[in-house]
Amino acid sequence: MDALSLTPEQAATLLAASHGIAARDFRVLGSELASTFRVSSDLGNLAVKVQRTSPVEASQQLWRAEISEHLTRTEHAVPETLRALTGALVGFGRIAFEPATDVAIIVTRWIDAAPYATLDLPVAFGQVLGATAAHLQLTLAERPTPPHPIAHPWAAHTMAETIQHHLAETTLPEVHAAGSRALDIYARHVEPVAPHLPWSLVHQDLHDDNVLATPDGRIAGIIDFDDMLVGWRVAEPAIAAAYFARTVGDPIAGVRAVAAGWDAVLPLTPAERSALVPLAAMRLALNAVIWDSRSAGDRHGYAADRSRGSLPAFAEIAANLENE
Repeated sequence: MDALSLTPEQAATLLAASHGIAARDFRVLGSELASTFRVSSDLGNLAVKVQRTSPVEASQQLWRAEISEHLTRTEHAVPETLRALTGALVGFGRIAFEPATDVAIIVTRWIDAAPYATLDLPVAFGQVLGATAAHLQLTLAERPTPPHPIAHPWAAHTMAETIQHHLAETTLPEVHAAGSRALDIYARHVEPVAPHLPWSLVHQDLHDDNVLATPDGRIAGIIDFDDMLVGWRVAEPAIAAAYFARTVGDPIAGVRAVAAGWDAVLPLTPAERSALVPLAAMRLALNAVIWDSRSAGDRHGYAADRSRGSLPAFAEIAANLENE
């Protein structure tokens, strides 16, 4: 799916037509593919996401919204989704581009908290993060699978193929070297246990912008279910650990804290225990490789922001694996 860039005026028109909401004070937020905004309204502050759609993608977008709503109802820290005028959890509209573009509009309550990477949180926060991810997984494991098969470049079970595919598109030698090193890690540590890794429905993107926290270390929000798919269950703690590792002075301790928090709620299998740290390292390399390969695009600023800190954290974790 291609990126969609809308002006606040275009988003306001769509929002009024789909949800009957007169929004004001639009603040543009970053996103990989969608146009996202924080807005004010008579209903309070809201998060608005507008993304391209199609008949197949619309069914996936409704499925994601239904999963998100269930998580909200079952007291996970997932923001409430506001229904469109049709009563559906997703609104649909059309933008008069050339050619005309069908879009989906998703509106949720704004959470008054910050991406945890912007806070000065201790390594012990990793245990809270891991336990929260495990509790989320226990609920996701019981939810319906997607109406159509989902594949995307961030999936943990295809990271090796994705890194290999994008290596030739990298612009920085240090990124290319990290990608090659990650492929070695996969061959040594992940490939031998891959057949034994349990599969489940996973959020698949618990990075440091998608987990919102308060200054005292309470997780107040889990957002952005666009990468949710059926994949390796251990992807959940591995991805959470990878991004947490970028925010602390000791990346290895950060990864171990997330793993301990997860393991206390949902014990890791022997194969998962073997794969978790290598997969965390691979995710950091994948992050660097993908965003470097997109560094010349119209979202180069977002690419630079999302890849910040990935290479140093990867280097420390990779060196630790190589010394084992």
